[in-house]
Amino acid sequence: MAADLPTLKAAPVEYVRVCSTYGAGFFYIPGTDTCIRIGGRVRYEFQMQTTYTRNDDPTGTRALGRIYADTRTATDYGLLRAFVRVDVARRNGAIYSGTATRIGNAFTGTSVDYNGNAQTQVVLDRAFIQFGGLTAGRTQSFFGFYQGDLEWVGITAGQSSLNDLTNLLAYTADLGSGFSATLAIEDPVEARNATATAVTAVPGLAPTYAYAGSGVPDVVGLLRYDASWGAAQLSGALHQVRVGEQTALASGVTPQGFAPSTEYGYAVNAGVKFNLPMIGSGDALYLQGTYTHGASSYIMGNYFGLGKAAGWGIGGVGNLGMPDAVIAGSAPGDLKLTSIWGLTAAALHYWTPTIRQSLFGTYMSIDFSNSAFYAGNGFSSSFNGANPYRDWRYWGVGTNLIWSPVANLDIGAEINYVRADAGQGGVFSTISTDPANLVRKSADQVIARVRLQRDF
Repeated sequence: MAADLPTLKAAPVEYVRVCSTYGAGFFYIPGTDTCIRIGGRVRYEFQMQTTYTRNDDPTGTRALGRIYADTRTATDYGLLRAFVRVDVARRNGAIYSGTATRIGNAFTGTSVDYNGNAQTQVVLDRAFIQFGGLTAGRTQSFFGFYQGDLEWVGITAGQSSLNDLTNLLAYTADLGSGFSATLAIEDPVEARNATATAVTAVPGLAPTYAYAGSGVPDVVGLLRYDASWGAAQLSGALHQVRVGEQTALASGVTPQGFAPSTEYGYAVNAGVKFNLPMIGSGDALYLQGTYTHGASSYIMGNYFGLGKAAGWGIGGVGNLGMPDAVIAGSAPGDLKLTSIWGLTAAALHYWTPTIRQSLFGTYMSIDFSNSAFYAGNGFSSSFNGANPYRDWRYWGVGTNLIWSPVANLDIGAEINYVRADAGQGGVFSTISTDPANLVRKSADQVIARVRLQRDF
C-alpha cells in the first residue's frame, strides 16, 4: 500500500525572524542568535559658488551610494557589535575635496573638468568591532563633539565628520549618572596635516623636510556627560610632530640624523549641546570652542581639507598657511608649531514636523610664531606677499532648509558665506588674471548647494 512506502520529510523552513531588541530594521541571521540590519543611502548634490577666473568651476555635482551592515549579539560579557559601511561617490567640478581623496581611493575619470578633478571615490567609511566598552577598527575620532553635523559643505571650526576617519583602539567606561570617559590610541598619520620648511641654509646644504614614517599614535581622551537637557564634552589629543632626515644636499649625500628634534602638539575641545523642546520638538543648540598647537587637523573643517602646508585661503587671498609646524632657524632648524583657535555655534529648528532649518557660524584665528614668519619672509623684515606663514583670520555663516515629505527623504538647499583676512600687510594675489604682485588683504566667497537624499 502507498501508506507503507518510505517518504522523504522536507527540511524545516528557517524563517527570518524580526529582532526587536535593537530597534526597527533588525532581524535574526537564520540559524544564529545574531541580529543584523542592512541599509544604505543614495544622495545627489548640485553646488554653485563664486568664481574668480574663467577657469574656475562655477558649478559641480556629486552622486553618492552607501551600503552598511550592523550586526549585534548579546553575550555574557556585554554587547558584541560589528559594523561596516562603504561609500562610493562620483564627483565633478566645484564639489572637490583633497581630504576626500586622502581618506579614500579616488580614481580620475575619463571625462574630466578643467582642473582634472572628475573622480570616482571609494571610502571605507566604517569598519569596527565593539565588545563591551572596547572599540577597535576604523571609525570617527573620539576627539570631536559638534562636527559639522548640521552642515553640508562643512565650514565651521572643529573636527569635521567628513575628515575625521581613523584607525583606532579605544575603551569607554560608563561612570554612571550620565558620565562616561574614553581613552583611545588613534592612527597618527590620519591626523597629520603637513609641515613646512623655511630653514637658513649652511654652505653646501639646502635641506627640506617632511613628516617621518608612522610613529607614536595620537592619544585621545574625553569626558562626556549626557542628560535630558543635552550633553557636554571635554576632549583632548596629543600628536607627535616628527620629521625625517633632510632630503636635499648640494653634494647629493644625506647625513644620518640631520633633522630637527621631535615635538609634541596637542588639541583641546569643549562643547555643549542644549535640547530645546520648549521651542520645538527636535530643536537644539550647539556651542563649541577648539584650540590646537601643532595638531591642525583637529580644528580644520571640511571646507579646508587636509594634506598641505600652504595654499589655503579664498579667491586672491589664497597663499596662506595652516601647517602643523614650520621648520625655521639655522639648519637643521627647529619645529615651530602652529597655533589655531576657533569658535562655533549651530542651531537646529523644526518649523513643522517635516520642515527643519539649521543656522551656523564660525570664527578661526591662525597664529604663527615670529620666527616662522621671519623665516618665510626670507629672513628679512621687508614686506613679502609670497610668505604664507603670516597670521590670518577666517569666519563664515551658513544656513540650510530641508523638507522631508516622507520618512527618510530629504530635499533641501544650503547657502554659505566665508571670508579670509590676511595679516601682516596681506598677500600677493593668487588670481591668475590679476597684475603681478597685486596685494590683497581679504577675500570672500558664496557657496550654495542643493541636496536630495534617501536613506533606507
